[in-house]
Amino acid sequence: MRTALILLLFLAFTLNTFCQSTTVAPEDLKRIEIVGSYLDNGLSYEALDLINMLIAKYPREGFFHVLKGTARMFMNDIEGARMEFLVSRQLGFKSNDMINAMLSKEYMAGLLVKNGGYDFKLDPLRDYKPAIEQKDIIRGGLNTQRTCFDVTFYDLAVKILPETKSIEGKNFIHFKTLSNTNTIQIDLFPEHTITNILWNDKKLNYTRNFGAVFIDFNEELKAGSQEWIVVEYNGVPRQAPRPPWNGGFVWEKVKDRHHIGVACEHLGASSWWPVKDHLSDKPDSMRINIMVPEGYQAVSNGNLRSESPAGEGYTNFEWFVSYPINTYNVTFYMGDFVNFNESYTNSKGTFRIDYYVLPSNLKKAKEYYAQTKGIMAVFEKLYGEYPFMKDGAAMVEAPFEGMEHQGAIAIGGSYGKSSRKRDYWTKEYDYLLIHETAHEWWGNAVAIGDMAEAWINEGFTTYSEYLFAEEKFGYPAYVKAAAMNQKYIMNIWPMMGKEGINENTFLSGDIYNKGAAMLNNLRCIMDNDSLFKNMLKEYFETYSYKITTTRDFIDLVHKTTKRDYTGFFNKYLYSADPPVLKIYYTLNDKTLSFSYKWINVDRDFEMPFCIAINDTDYIRLAGTTQTQVFNQKGVKSFFLPNEYRFDENLVPHNSLTYYWTSWPD
Repeated sequence: MRTALILLLFLAFTLNTFCQSTTVAPEDLKRIEIVGSYLDNGLSYEALDLINMLIAKYPREGFFHVLKGTARMFMNDIEGARMEFLVSRQLGFKSNDMINAMLSKEYMAGLLVKNGGYDFKLDPLRDYKPAIEQKDIIRGGLNTQRTCFDVTFYDLAVKILPETKSIEGKNFIHFKTLSNTNTIQIDLFPEHTITNILWNDKKLNYTRNFGAVFIDFNEELKAGSQEWIVVEYNGVPRQAPRPPWNGGFVWEKVKDRHHIGVACEHLGASSWWPVKDHLSDKPDSMRINIMVPEGYQAVSNGNLRSESPAGEGYTNFEWFVSYPINTYNVTFYMGDFVNFNESYTNSKGTFRIDYYVLPSNLKKAKEYYAQTKGIMAVFEKLYGEYPFMKDGAAMVEAPFEGMEHQGAIAIGGSYGKSSRKRDYWTKEYDYLLIHETAHEWWGNAVAIGDMAEAWINEGFTTYSEYLFAEEKFGYPAYVKAAAMNQKYIMNIWPMMGKEGINENTFLSGDIYNKGAAMLNNLRCIMDNDSLFKNMLKEYFETYSYKITTTRDFIDLVHKTTKRDYTGFFNKYLYSADPPVLKIYYTLNDKTLSFSYKWINVDRDFEMPFCIAINDTDYIRLAGTTQTQVFNQKGVKSFFLPNEYRFDENLVPHNSLTYYWTSWPD
């Protein structure tokens, strides 16, 4: 839900309707038009005086309070905006979705669920997050039947049956026993039928509880033993309501030819193959056999080892992954693909980048992907060499927008048109290619062990877009990228979710944009770019091919800076609302007295922000929880630059942070 755009479109329509249906003086009609123009251009401060004049003249007109609430919202005075919207409702003004969402967390959560195509219930005791069910605990938790073994290798074979939208296959699961046990848990969605589970040529008994499969070995496996089982199955996998966020299979046709893919990041790999479906356990490597009807290609992760007839009109494509891989990143694409490739060389050697696209898009795909090597080079400079060199890299045209499937990244077929979905720093690069490529470093190489911490995957990746902008176009481009994405922040729930339940932290999108905003704020607080960027590189180098946690990153920040940032992380990770800058000011005879302090934060919280004087002089101020006063002469006007109003060329270094405000009325 794009708050600013929705509200401005709503205001434009309502303003026209209001002016036609309400008797107002001609001079006030002109004032209303000026207010609309001010708000459309982000000039909230200038609009407020006119709006207050109109409210005084027409005290019973709720629409003017909507205007004032909008101005407050664009100043990030969210509580002030809510108060005005509430008054407008009390005066009989008919609210829209945006206003209702501002006034009700339940309403906002309901919109997110509806727009995402979800069918789960919301729990008021969890701040209207999805209700926790037993299946979520079984799916997201670590019981002894999971912690007793470590998967080392998967050998997966899946046959795709497009005409019935079904699959059948088997998976050899190789594992090391970590503690004595006679039962292990693997996972497979209940819409799939298990036809056999074998161990040492013996058929094993099992029970199923929701998506969990509890396998009984009928004898004790000893700690340290190396074991393997094979699970044979078939079924009709779930179709994705809104891929990749609300995932599953996508069965499409292009010119009467099948184009099929799967995305299952939060949904889980067990939605289509039997697996230990918990983020804490990645196999060391994996073989993937995908069988598709003759005349089609199957693209998967890693390197293509062979293509061979599979009988009954099918062809088998054997792929091999040489590195640890998140199971949700295991994927396939079936279609009429054309392949082209190029070589990439860095300090460690040379690897190949492959592109698989539909024939009708070959020309524009070649133009689009001409940027890939340059994008790779930027991220290698920032973090280190591409982490999957033995497997190479690949971009595959998917029947959905995008997904960071390791070594086989999904890129939708718009090839650049997706840029229209963001107000971005340039049209020269498409954010999708930048974002998904950055995921090879963040989310794929450095990986989380629980969906509660998905902000690490998405926050670092989104922030990488800003650093890319800075590397290619300079610091003003970084500021613009950071500011423009802050408009998307919802602040409905904390970024950190509840561990052990497969929490859907993707629902609000804040793990992307608020996660990136938090990293930008941290950079501004540290105010030492080389130290900050070296810290990010150290984080990547330390946790590549490993599981990382939020605690790991916080500890690294403390070690690097030799300062305690607990209060900062408490606010941005564990609280729904950002810090609030409480303000009081007087402006008399061109002399500004501006007092400020951070509220709704821990006592030791400190963070800079900037103030713009006369639209031309941007000044960095360092806020604390103690009241400070900034005095300035020769002031005709001032404002606090934020994501709705800023000049990236004037913003002082490390000063445009993300926060709310509290202004006097």
